[in-house]
Amino acid sequence: MRRFVVFAVLFPPLAFIVAFWGMLQILNWALGEKGTADYGQLVLLPLAYMLALLPALLTAVVDDVLARRNIRYRILWTAFAGYVFIFTPLLAALLTGSIHGPHLFLFGIIGAVPAAICSWLTGRTTPVPRGTTS
Repeated sequence: MRRFVVFAVLFPPLAFIVAFWGMLQILNWALGEKGTADYGQLVLLPLAYMLALLPALLTAVVDDVLARRNIRYRILWTAFAGYVFIFTPLLAALLTGSIHGPHLFLFGIIGAVPAAICSWLTGRTTPVPRGTTS
C-alpha cells in the first residue's frame, strides 16, 4: 500500500517539475529563446495531478509486481513502464493521428524520471509477512 501512496503523491508533481522546469527550459535554451520558468506555473499543478494520476498508479502496479518477484533492475523497468504509461492521457489524440513527429518520444521522459525516483524511494523489495519463510 505504501508503494501506491508514494506513486500517487509524488509522481504527478515530479512529472510537472520534469516537464515545465526541466524539458521546457532545455527546449527554450536549444531554440535560443528566453526561459519561461516561474512560480506562476504552479497553478497548473492540479492539472498535473489529474493527468498523471492514472499513469502513476499503473506504474505503481508494475513496480509492485517487479518488487514481489525480486526482478533485477527493477528501477530501470519501472522507469520504462512510466515512459510508456505517461502516454495514456494522450491516447485518443495519438490514435487519431493528431499528434505526431519524432519529438513526441521525448514526452516519455516526463513519466520515466518520476517513475524511477518513486521506485527508488519505495525500497528494494516488498517486506515478507511474519511467520513465512522466503
